[in-house]
This record gives sequence, structure tokens and C-alpha cells, in this order.
Amino acid sequence: MDMTALSREWLRGVTRSGFVPGVRARAHAALRELLEELVAAVRAEPFDPAVGQRIGAELVDLRMSSPPVIGMTVRLLAERLPSFVDGDPARVHALLETLVTGFVTAQRDAAVGAAEQMNRSEKIHWRRVQTDLQQRLQDALLHDPITGLPNAQHLRRHLAGCTTGRIGFCLLSIDRYAELADTLGHDNAAKLLTAVAHRLTGDHFLAHLDVDQFALVVDVTDTDDVIKLADRCRRALQAPFPLDGHALRIDATAGLVEARAAGADPDHWLRDARLALGWARHDRRDHAVFETGRAEAERRRHRLAAAMPSALANAEFLAHYQPLYRLTDGVIIGVEALARWQRPEALLRPADFITLAEHTGMIRPLGRYLLEQACRQGARWRRAGHDLLISVNLSPLQLGEPTLAADVADILHRSGLPAGNLQLEITESAALTDGYAALPQLTDLGVRLALDDFGTGYSSLATLSWLPVTNAKLAAEFITDAGAPAVTEVLRHTIGLCHALGMTVTAEGIETQDQERLLRDLGCDQGQGYHFAHPMPAPALTERLGIAHDW
Repeated sequence: MDMTALSREWLRGVTRSGFVPGVRARAHAALRELLEELVAAVRAEPFDPAVGQRIGAELVDLRMSSPPVIGMTVRLLAERLPSFVDGDPARVHALLETLVTGFVTAQRDAAVGAAEQMNRSEKIHWRRVQTDLQQRLQDALLHDPITGLPNAQHLRRHLAGCTTGRIGFCLLSIDRYAELADTLGHDNAAKLLTAVAHRLTGDHFLAHLDVDQFALVVDVTDTDDVIKLADRCRRALQAPFPLDGHALRIDATAGLVEARAAGADPDHWLRDARLALGWARHDRRDHAVFETGRAEAERRRHRLAAAMPSALANAEFLAHYQPLYRLTDGVIIGVEALARWQRPEALLRPADFITLAEHTGMIRPLGRYLLEQACRQGARWRRAGHDLLISVNLSPLQLGEPTLAADVADILHRSGLPAGNLQLEITESAALTDGYAALPQLTDLGVRLALDDFGTGYSSLATLSWLPVTNAKLAAEFITDAGAPAVTEVLRHTIGLCHALGMTVTAEGIETQDQERLLRDLGCDQGQGYHFAHPMPAPALTERLGIAHDW
């Protein structure tokens, strides 16, 4: 809907409410001008809600001043303006509050001017009109225009008034409502929301928020009570809704909060319920209960995500190196470069930030940075006489980059590390999907490829025959149970098959001497794990290799 259509709807509404427009074109032009001022005020920086006060006074000047007219005006703008301007609903609400203030003030000033000409009965009538007007405006500001239920502002007041016992808060969202509304059309979508509101009505406080969301507040004794409330509501919505000759079925997802009522901030209840609703959708569950620990973990992840770009620019990311040992004689033949993030408060491991980097798109620049760092370090060790294999993990997102091979070639050239000294570790799932096209390009450079975490999850022995990999890295989960007879036989046959295909085999996660001995007896070529050495910074590994620090 454009601004002209909305202003015409506004004029139709005030006309139906009893306003006689006179010259319709002039009234429409006046309302469109006021609407443009409201839209500009919502979008303005800095935001100034006082604009609404002047617009309220102008409505009185236009003689659009009866209680039904102003009530309809506030309801319409409260419903349409937030989505129309794609702005902050709180700004719209603030503007409407000042609009009401300006309107009432202008009405009062007009009444004072006419008071001397009023007789006693006219003054009584005027006071009644003013009281009725105030009540209509208050109702419009505190109730949803579609369902008639309390709105978000009313909900906040209700929550602020809950001061004893424990409160259960259920934020119920209709699944895929936007798609339904597009299909049904505005009028039928409004009928659906009204029908949903009717089914959810019960012995609890019920409010309608954000078009597709309903909030329910109830006294509880524990979390189970609010979970039961959510289940009852979802069951109530499962029966078909008769609408426009069809039986429409819907489902809903709930975010739940249960806590002491005393001292609670209403905005915190809404924030926590929305967070729990997001968890339920992410976890593909009917509902989720707010948990302080999970919320803090998410806030920590958000802080880390925001800090990543500057951390990369400030060289806070670095590689630690875990030695790769040849099991036949215990000689270090290579290292695996493992990402670390040196924060002021702690050293973070990959589990703390790699998935976050993938979700935010930071994994690509971060991956290139760490790959270059590892290659430069490998070249330094090589110049010092230690010709080590430098093994670096690739994210599936990196493997799917069209420029990956060119980037690797450039890094090898600038670092001075021969391609044969670089091994890139990939997962089978990534190699078989978007990253498959990059594999021959990498092997054409002379780079080695290793299949990481082999033996768990997606991995299958059949793919080893045609993937261009030279090393299979047995997952640590395999090694943990290596002493069990069945697992030992699986390991024996897996190692034998890899050797038959011309591949070397590396065991990850070796933690005991018995595991090392067993894997060596089974013919495993290489190993790494805490039994040998923890990951360490480059200077510490340099010292272990016996390389002087002055080179």
C-alpha cells in the first residue's frame, strides 16, 4: 500500500465515523499531508515525538474532532503505520501518544474559548464528550485494532502490576503467518487473527502483539505450569478454522518464561520470551523455556561476532601447532595448525568461534589469514632444516570458494612453502558437495589433501576409491574405544583398505601409551594427541624441535 492509498483509507474511515468532508479532494489532500509528516517523523534522526502533538491539533482545526473519528484514526495508524514505514513500532506509539495530547489540548483550548457562550447543560454535555473522547483514545492506544485484545503497551502495564508470586509468560507465534496472510488477503487474515484470539481466551491475561504473536500471562507455581499452558493453547489451535469456505489448519510455536513477579522488568519478559521463541524455532521444537545460561552464552557469541573484524585486523588470531608423529620411530614429521583467538580475558579454542565465523561470513578472511600464517611458519622451519608437513583445516565454506585454488597458490608463492609441504584437511561431506570442483585444482598445485574425522558421521569407505585424498585421519572417537575387540577389527580393516588405496593413515586423539602401541601394531602410519603433545605456540614447538631462536 502506498501513501495515497493509506490516506484515502484514512479519509474513508473518518467519513464512516461521522465526519462530513465537504470538498473531498481538499480533505484527502490535508490527510495525505499529515500522513507524510508522520512518516517523516518516524524515520527522522534524531526522532522527535513532539511532531504528533502538532498533527493532533491540526485534526481539530480540520473539524475531525469527534470521539469516533479520533478513535478510528489512532486505531488505523497504530495498525498500518509500523509496517508502512518499516520503522520502530515504539516510535509510532510515541507519536500517537503525543498526537492524542495535541488533540485533547486543542479541544480544551477551543472549549475554553467557547465556554462563556455555553449554558449549564451545554457545559455538562461538553464534559461528557471530553470524558468519552479520553476513554476512546485510551482504549485505542492500549488495544489491538484487529482483535480488540490488549496490545504490547497494555501488556507492559499488566506485567508491571504483577508483584507477588511467580508468573508464567507464554509468547505464542503462528507458524508461517506471513505466507498465510499473503494467500488469504488482508481481510481474511484479520478474521483468522480474531478467531485465534477467541480460541486463546481463558482464565489468563491475553494480548496480541506483532501481527502473528499472542502473549499469555498466568500465575504459576513452577515451569511445568507454563509448559502446560502452551500445550493447551497449541491444542486449541489445531482444530480447523472455517474461513472463506475452507478449513484452514495452523500450528504455533511458543517461547516461555517463568520467574518471580516481584521486581521484573516488562521489557525483559518480552525480550526473554522472544529469545526462547527463537530457540524453539532453531531447535525445531514446539516450545522452548528461557534459560539464563543459554541466553548469556548467546550474548557472549554476539559479542564475539561483533569483535571478530577488529580482532582480525589487530592480529589477535594465531595458530598453535600440534606435532604429527611417525608411529614407527616417534619422529615428528609434521604439525597440524589449529586456530586460536587471544582475547584479553582468555585464549579461545576453535569450538568457541569457528562456527560463529562460519555463520557471520568471517571464516573466509580468517581462514586465509591463518593459512598464510601457518605457511609462513612452515617455511621458516624448513629454512632451519626441518622439512615438516603443515596440515591446515579448511572450512566447508572455504572449500566452496571459486577462488580457493588461486588463493592457495598465491599464499604458497608469497610464503615460500613448497606445495608438497602443505596438507589441507577437509570433511567428506564438504568434498562431496560444493567443494568437489576445487579438489582437482588443489591437487594440480601439488597440495596434499587429507580426509578429516574419517570413520564417523557421513564417512563411507566407498568414497575413498575416487576422492583425490592422500591421507585419512581417523576420528578421535574411533581411538577412544580402540581396545574393544570389535573396534580393533574395524580399525585393522580400515587401515588395510586405506593402504591398499595408496593412502597414509593418521590417528587423532591418541591419549595413552596403550593406544599408541595398538595403532602402531595395526599399521597406522602417523599419530597425534595429548599422549605426545598438546597444541603449542610456534616458539614452544621450535624449542621442542631443537631449532635455535636466532634464525
